[in-house]
Amino acid sequence: MTLLDGAKNQAINIDINQTYGAPKDGSQIHYESFEKLRIFYGQFSKLHFHDRYFQLHYLTKGAIYLQLSENIYSLKAPCFILTSPSVPHSFYTELDTVGHVLTIPQQFIWDLLRSIQQNNNYFQPLCIELAVDSSETKEIENILDKIVEEYEDSRPEKHTMLRLYAKILFINIARLKEKNLQTAEKLPIKGGDIDLFNQFNQLIEQNFRKNWVISEYLTHLCISESRLNVLCKKFSGLSPKQIIIERQLQEARYQLMFTQDSISKIAYDLGFSDPAYFSRYFQARVGVSPKRFRDRDHTS
Repeated sequence: MTLLDGAKNQAINIDINQTYGAPKDGSQIHYESFEKLRIFYGQFSKLHFHDRYFQLHYLTKGAIYLQLSENIYSLKAPCFILTSPSVPHSFYTELDTVGHVLTIPQQFIWDLLRSIQQNNNYFQPLCIELAVDSSETKEIENILDKIVEEYEDSRPEKHTMLRLYAKILFINIARLKEKNLQTAEKLPIKGGDIDLFNQFNQLIEQNFRKNWVISEYLTHLCISESRLNVLCKKFSGLSPKQIIIERQLQEARYQLMFTQDSISKIAYDLGFSDPAYFSRYFQARVGVSPKRFRDRDHTS
């Protein structure tokens, strides 16, 4: 399941405790950069939810297509997306999208809402675009910078400070909600378009290691190349070929970062018959060779 799956499909629960190695009491606040999570979960995220956790995505650069339950939204940075526990959501993001992801225990938010005299349903899913360089944008980004600094350090009372910064952040979000700032654009979506775009991405997932050419995808989808181009541009802003290339590069980056496999083995695994060509292909699109990419990650 990927972005634009219908509500008829079953969302999966991504267990935050298992993902982050959190204590079973769910007491901790977790931070991750948006870019790092995209490497793990891909440019297309599966339809999912987080039991007993709120999640805040704040984008500083790029754009995102968002599915919240049965609705599809389009947002451009700076913007934030707040999802409440058990609400199914999925994303498609542009390649250069940058931002922050904060995962907050449900009880923390409920305690905060009681302190500002609001009920537990006050923070229903929100997606709001902000003005570039506005006072609200600068305030939120300043708080998030403090959270990143605290999260990456090991100073005494680290988790106490994170909870204090998170409380300030969510009070600011509550103020923005009361101001009724610009909400994200809800896209008019045709069921047939959704199904075709989703089928294309499922085919990519199954066959990107085989180096399928576009004509093979068209044969399986039973549509014309111009039709597929229109669908991909509509939902992602990319051409079909660009989406396929990004999936290959995503897998290459992942294997370079998180496995000890040789570059030749990675090349063969991704369907390249010539490791030297794979290295040129990777460098032309990423800006560094596979070896340089791996060395840079291990020394960062």
